Amino acid sequence: MRCLQTVGPLAVTNDIELEPTDDLAEGQSYNAVRLIRELAGHDVVICTHGDVVAEILVTLADEDRVDLGPNPRQAKGSVWALEGRDGSFTSARYFPPVVVEPV
Repeated sequence: MRCLQTVGPLAVTNDIELEPTDDLAEGQSYNAVRLIRELAGHDVVICTHGDVVAEILVTLADEDRVDLGPNPRQAKGSVWALEGRDGSFTSARYFPPVVVEPV
């Protein structure tokens, strides 16, 4: 539910249909890695949980030899932009969460 709330505004703004899947649920690291490999090379937005993000990053570093930088993070609300094709990834870039001050 939280992920749908997170990406909902982006989907509405860009007229994109949301496709919920249990493959990105907490504790579903294996399924999430399989799913992102299937989507490598396509323009997609994926929202998932910290434990899943950590496993995806480990897989990218170990199996694809993607350089995650000197101190890879997965802060709540952060974004990783991944580039890849044909089931593997070539790069990853981290974007820290944006802090919005109340007005």
